[in-house]
Amino acid sequence: MSKDNRRNNNQHKSIDKDAVESQDLEPQVAAVPEGDEEDYVATAEEMEAFIKSRREKHQAEKRGNRGVGDYDKDPSEVPIDYEASDSAMDPYLEPDPTLPKVEYKEPLYLSRGCNHQPDSYVPITETELRSCCKVGACNWMNGIRRPMEKPFDCVEVRFKNNRKEFFRLPDGIDVSDGDVVAVEGIPGHDVGIVSLTGEACRIQMIKKKVDHESESIKKLFRRAKVSDIERWTSAIKEEEATLKKTRQIAEELGLVMKVNDVEYQGDHSKAIFYYTADDRVDFRNLIKVLAEQFHVRIEMKQIGVRQEAGKVGGIGTCGRELCCSTWLTNFKSVTTSVAKAQQILPNPQKLAGQCGKLKCCLNFEYAVYADALKKFPPANTPIRFKKGLAMYKKTDVFRGIMWYAYEGENELYAITAENVKAIIEMNKNQEYPEKLEDYQVELMSTAALVQESSEAEFDRELKLMADDTTTENGDRRSDSGDRRPDNGKRKGDNGKRKTENGKRRADNGERRNENGERRQREPREQREPREPRQQREPRQQREPRQPRERDNRVRDNRNKKKNDE
Repeated sequence: MSKDNRRNNNQHKSIDKDAVESQDLEPQVAAVPEGDEEDYVATAEEMEAFIKSRREKHQAEKRGNRGVGDYDKDPSEVPIDYEASDSAMDPYLEPDPTLPKVEYKEPLYLSRGCNHQPDSYVPITETELRSCCKVGACNWMNGIRRPMEKPFDCVEVRFKNNRKEFFRLPDGIDVSDGDVVAVEGIPGHDVGIVSLTGEACRIQMIKKKVDHESESIKKLFRRAKVSDIERWTSAIKEEEATLKKTRQIAEELGLVMKVNDVEYQGDHSKAIFYYTADDRVDFRNLIKVLAEQFHVRIEMKQIGVRQEAGKVGGIGTCGRELCCSTWLTNFKSVTTSVAKAQQILPNPQKLAGQCGKLKCCLNFEYAVYADALKKFPPANTPIRFKKGLAMYKKTDVFRGIMWYAYEGENELYAITAENVKAIIEMNKNQEYPEKLEDYQVELMSTAALVQESSEAEFDRELKLMADDTTTENGDRRSDSGDRRPDNGKRKGDNGKRKTENGKRRADNGERRNENGERRQREPREQREPREPRQQREPRQQREPRQPRERDNRVRDNRNKKKNDE
């Protein structure tokens, strides 16, 4: 049967009986048969007609004429703009038009250390502070105070990103970590979140070299009321638009500067603008324009490129978020000597971070390398042999290996640091070894090292299994001296034995003859005396049994049995 005939037959089958009687049917255009959905293939003319109709519907919707076509009949259908093209759509390069576009929007209060609008007199939970706060603080001395002393009267309050300040508590107010509080500002008041209290705050003030008895410490007014939080929320919502507008104004004034961040004060009376610039910038006109535009007090703060990276954020070469934007608060100086100690090639492109300076993570492992290098002789120290002078090339710190090569040659020889020290001492005494090859060490590849460690671990497991087996054999005897815990009875025999032909017999003095008939046992007096037993030779001392190797399956089954018990 041809394709056209089969299509006509399926169309006739799908016609309703009542509609046939009335004969008021309309012709169906390009109807897909229900029974042959898998076999049906649309023709090129049908696809062009379908695409043309969908494009017309989409254009009609843009003009506001939604009453055209079948779109009003099926409101769940989403209009899609199909374009006829020679090449098919690549799902890996082009987005699927049928799926909604997902856009990530950063929570508004994430820079303040929470992911939702806080409530009045309700502290933010510790879990939320640690998971959402960019630069949080762990109060490891919470609830600890000195005996017979008053609680510490200062607290640490954090604001946007990593700005923190210390404030003095008034009498009669006790706050805890996570409380939203109103503090003294210049002018007015500001709103922040308490990050440290008690003894941890006192230690932090000592670390920051802040005198807690100084009168310059600002005051904490109260816990934030509903009106304080509402005004604080409205100020936070305006920061992004203010930042974009400020960048446009600075560009129009021709100022060579980069505005990185804007922070509004909690009462919406002051704004702090953070910027970076290579040279000195005259922003007096900028302050006037900003004050007229936003009707707030303007304060400009210049920051470095590292602080800029911490405020803007980004992804490092390690694939994780930048340390300065997540947890790092103090920026220590990083020098090229730190990279040399870690045997890193002085490549500026690889050593520089997002800020253009040396990566802060170079300082993280420097102490370990510096401690390990104490066991090595001074680098770049040549050693002399009778064959020639050997020059230093490189070092493997954790393996304790140094590479040397003869002067003018490229072949490297691996020597341990102890041997290098010994050769240097010999050279000081005018003694020269024969040649460098005598001290060469054969190094194992990484795969061989992994295999060796796995074999050592397997031998350790076998030894533990052997010890467990010995312990189990020693515990088989009971406390009464019996070899078996079932009073000498073998498992399953219940005190009975079997003859050669498989018939059971009881141990009650009765025996059976060859025909299987029972015979009474003779009295002891009528029995013939037995011959005396020959004295046996003493048994030879057996060697202790060596534990046999078991595969992983047997070991796993035994461990599972122990866990079940």
